[in-house]
Amino acid sequence: MSTMQSVILRNGKIQLEKTDRPIPGPGQVLVKSLACGICGSDLHLTRHTEDVLSLYKSLGVMDPDQSNDVDIMLGHEFSGEVVEYGPETSGKLPIGTRITSVPFLMTNNGVGIGVTPGVSGAYSEYFLVDEDLMLELPEGVSAEAAATTEPLAVGLHSVNRSAITPSDVALVAGCGPIGLATIAALQMRGIEHIIASDPQDASRQLALEFGATQTVNPKEDDEIKLASSLLEGGRLVIFECVGIHQLLRNFIERAPQKACLVITGVHTSETQVNFAFATVKELDIIFSYYYSPEEFAECLKAIADGKFNWRAMLTGKVGIDGVGQAFETLMQPNSHVKVIIEPWRTGGLEATPKRE
Repeated sequence: MSTMQSVILRNGKIQLEKTDRPIPGPGQVLVKSLACGICGSDLHLTRHTEDVLSLYKSLGVMDPDQSNDVDIMLGHEFSGEVVEYGPETSGKLPIGTRITSVPFLMTNNGVGIGVTPGVSGAYSEYFLVDEDLMLELPEGVSAEAAATTEPLAVGLHSVNRSAITPSDVALVAGCGPIGLATIAALQMRGIEHIIASDPQDASRQLALEFGATQTVNPKEDDEIKLASSLLEGGRLVIFECVGIHQLLRNFIERAPQKACLVITGVHTSETQVNFAFATVKELDIIFSYYYSPEEFAECLKAIADGKFNWRAMLTGKVGIDGVGQAFETLMQPNSHVKVIIEPWRTGGLEATPKRE
């Protein structure tokens, strides 16, 4: 059996090891990884492995009696190249075609690529996708650009879940990759007032590049008050894109009447909330997770059409042997927004050229 280099999360640590190259089963395609983004959820999984695995067990993703000493081959924001088709496939795209895909294997009970123990992710040299979910990269879309399709789809799904209208005011809390993707999606949907809230000056400036109409430092000014002052008959829609659970109670207590709170950040810690505030104010609280294949395809087209400023999001690249060091950097205070792994090469973390 052929082997490959794989980046593995084991016991909260990133390892680079040789593993068996996966063999495509019915309906599946073997893909060479060209580019894969490091997601905030990957960092969260590394920091809070025990919490996440306990959640997996509660949700039935893992056997409740299974040990937490498992390997997770990370990587779900990817582009790749078709290498080999498995049985019961049509071979709809020629070998060598550059593709991306929704990161799920419906042929394997819908497990997530790059997040499920025992399933190869795109940090590795090779991984599997479903033929039916593959999308060919449009002409002119680079591998690294295609790797930003997934975070943009998370933002678009969050916006769609909110059912926001042009008369509403959007407040995006947190201007990391998902917050920026949410801002871009709000602009795509024609929202007039998009307020970006973040304590970091550079993050607020970047939010303006992605379509925010105003920014606010929540440590200095009341972001809820600012956003609410722009209301003219609509409602305030708050997008929580940080994953800090204390913010949930904070926003519920401070939000105005009839506001909508969309929780897009990843939360695995328990938190206390007094829902009396939400009840009296008749708040809508919505949780947003992944996206539909249609939303994913819409985002790839938006990238191809130049509607998403993916270059502004990309701040670093790293080879397969530098992923561990990159994680150490990203888990400390840093200026990166999105780091792309290129598993086909070696090399440490390098900053990409500054945006024009």
